[in-house]
Amino acid sequence: MSTAPNANVRVLELFIELLGAKPGRTKAQLRSLPGYRSLGLDAFETQFQRDKDALREAGAHLSIGSGERYSIERDSFAPSIEITSADRALISLAAHVWEGGEILADSIDAKTAAGTRDDATAPLIRLGLSGLIPATQFARGIRERLVVTFTYPGSAGLTERSVDPWALTVQGRALYLWGWDLDREAERTFRLSRVSSPVGFIGQPGDASVAPAGAVPPRVSTLVAPRVHVRAESNARMVLLGYEAGAGRDGGPAPRRGWDALCLEDAELGTWIARLLPLAGDVIVVSPPPLREAILERLATAATWGGRHA
Repeated sequence: MSTAPNANVRVLELFIELLGAKPGRTKAQLRSLPGYRSLGLDAFETQFQRDKDALREAGAHLSIGSGERYSIERDSFAPSIEITSADRALISLAAHVWEGGEILADSIDAKTAAGTRDDATAPLIRLGLSGLIPATQFARGIRERLVVTFTYPGSAGLTERSVDPWALTVQGRALYLWGWDLDREAERTFRLSRVSSPVGFIGQPGDASVAPAGAVPPRVSTLVAPRVHVRAESNARMVLLGYEAGAGRDGGPAPRRGWDALCLEDAELGTWIARLLPLAGDVIVVSPPPLREAILERLATAATWGGRHA
């Protein structure tokens, strides 16, 4: 299967490479972009001319400066707009989300605009977000209010999920889908890097619900994915059915005999406190530390009440 970027990606790649580039890029430098690498000289000249025409039609005009270096003319933008290194990084991120592939990594992972006489060796901003491949399909689902379907790790392995998509959010370097899980009839977040199938759509545009008025995505700073030990065949094990995000990962302490290690889905810290406290007799929170400490603190407080209110 060909890994060459399509025409839109190649033009976008050229546009971002020239944004803020001082004093511009030579043809030799531009030929190193992924979209041109496989082309011979004549083919490159033909394709480069077509891509310049495409940029011109989009309102971005190229100029040739000293040393036959190409750059985007300043009058392509409103007079008050300045293109900074941060701008290029953000546009790069948007390009990755739009394309969803790694083919752009070499050039659109956002070279910084150094603002010197030669920024050809400017360092790359490695954004490194995980979960980019399904992001474009989820974005379409949000935009068109389409119910999205995908497989996701669950208690019995991979399970099919049907979700009204509300928004994409970011926690650290990971992307999450926030929406309404139709099968579990509950608000959920899904880490996109764990989506293990192509994203599908069911129904017609407009079928999916929108987030309740005033609701906002969970605060990314308080999202936690607990790792717990659960007493096998206990009621707690059944209660946690459907909250699992796959088998327990290596690196943590092994559970005692008769207990299972589980990794649970991302949710608000407060949500997990409320879910796990009633199960404390059959569940041990291993990580993350803030959740473990919060559970232990509440259990210690509750223990002081026992003598007076039993």
